Amino acid sequence: MSKAAGQPSTNNLSSVVDLLVEHRIKLDALEHVLKETNPLLHEFYLGTIENLRAQEGAELKKSTDCKAQSKLREG
Repeated sequence: MSKAAGQPSTNNLSSVVDLLVEHRIKLDALEHVLKETNPLLHEFYLGTIENLRAQEGAELKKSTDCKAQSKLREG
């Protein structure tokens, strides 16, 4: 079976998805342990996650804006 140009193989994509699911399960388990053992640190952890998501969103928006401006200049 040939791969379409620029398309990752299904096996590679499946492996990546499997790893992401496995890591999500591990993170959820660790978060549960943290919540039970140290509630204050758990709150700090949740705040840190929120901040990282906000930063990620801002950087994604900045990147998208730069790409859009670049495309406007090109054509």
